[in-house]
Amino acid sequence: MNENIVGNQVFSQAKKHYWHYWLLALIWNTTLWFAIIMGGDNILKAFDANPIFYFFISFPFIGVWIVILAIKETLAWYKFGKTPIILDPFPGQVGGRCAGYLDLPFSGDKAHQAIVTLTCVHRYRYKDNTERSSWREEPIWQDRVTIKLDRYGQTSRLNFAFHPPENLPVSENENDDYHYWRMQIRLPLPGIDYDRQFIVPLEVADDWALAENERYRHKAIPIVEHRQTEVGTIPQIEKTASGTQFYYGYGRSKATAIILMIFGMAIAVFGYFFFDGFMDFLPITARLMAAFVGLIALAMIIIGIFLVTNSLTVEVGLMGVRKQQRILGLAFEEVVDANHIVDIITEKNASSTSGNTTRVWYSLKLVQSDGQQIEVADSLEGQSYANEIRQHMLSCLGMRWQPARLDVSEPENNLKKPVPVWLKLLGKLVSFSFFIALIVDIGLKSPQITDFITKVIS
Repeated sequence: MNENIVGNQVFSQAKKHYWHYWLLALIWNTTLWFAIIMGGDNILKAFDANPIFYFFISFPFIGVWIVILAIKETLAWYKFGKTPIILDPFPGQVGGRCAGYLDLPFSGDKAHQAIVTLTCVHRYRYKDNTERSSWREEPIWQDRVTIKLDRYGQTSRLNFAFHPPENLPVSENENDDYHYWRMQIRLPLPGIDYDRQFIVPLEVADDWALAENERYRHKAIPIVEHRQTEVGTIPQIEKTASGTQFYYGYGRSKATAIILMIFGMAIAVFGYFFFDGFMDFLPITARLMAAFVGLIALAMIIIGIFLVTNSLTVEVGLMGVRKQQRILGLAFEEVVDANHIVDIITEKNASSTSGNTTRVWYSLKLVQSDGQQIEVADSLEGQSYANEIRQHMLSCLGMRWQPARLDVSEPENNLKKPVPVWLKLLGKLVSFSFFIALIVDIGLKSPQITDFITKVIS
């Protein structure tokens, strides 16, 4: 039985979190300052030997940051207390409703709206080439809403409701590969914000549960319109002479782009200084690895530049869909006749994790009768908002529009094309290139290695 669930109440792990922060702060700072005190001279020599070691100057600041986080989490716990969420129905239902409420110990005039997300997470153990395993998490679905609080005297109540699709997995017991559902509630407040996560149980909704939930159908949740909360991350929609235009402007993913470019430049600088120290000992291997790291850094920078220098304009009307994408001023256009449109589907586009917050973005793909797909929307946060834009686009096709039939006479349209032989050979060459370079370097250095071994033996 989950110790964080009592009846239909689901408690967060906020108390454990602040103790974990204090433990991490103690271990990190104790180890760091012990190393500085006992090995200060050697650390300074290492700095003089290779500038890359100046990276470790950031370690004391990391220790201070962990202490600040621990203090913040501790104050938040004593300010808000346990504050469990109440699920009704319990447990939540995949294919039905995940709904309930949260009572907070302050009046509603201190906070007007909260951001609530429900995420289905796939958690599994990953083994690398050395058979070392580590935990990995992948969000496979997320919905996000902004909700107004209801005031009850000196307390406030947050009512929420989600509708997880029926094709998603239910909550599973912890093992090496399982799924779980996580709800995060964030509420900006004066001083310390309310920010907690809850592991909520979800099961498959049966017919009885769906019938029981009919009484909730007309209950209105005070949800704030997406366009009032996410300005800059939503399409600009306006009527045109030939239909409705959805415009996704430049820089709509600027936060992700900036992070990618900063990481790319950091990797490039790190790789330059790190491998520079091996040039005299293993010149070919060091140059090859530096080039490989440099290509990764360059790819991250190019992707970041692309994210901020492209715009997307999609015009939907009775005649069909016209898509225009501009990249660095260059325009690329595609036109799809309404008679060739099968459907517009929602797909997960990207996800990111910052601290305790996970965000998932969705894209819309237009499916043509020949099986080809083109992207007609991106950077839509949350399943419900993506579905809203999808429905808007479909309605713009007009009442007389009928979905085209998918042509399955040529099955190769729906099959993945095989990887070319030359690409497979190139992959094998790259994988063995480091080993070959290491052998060559060792061969070139064999006289020095032989002399070293002889001195050690003698």
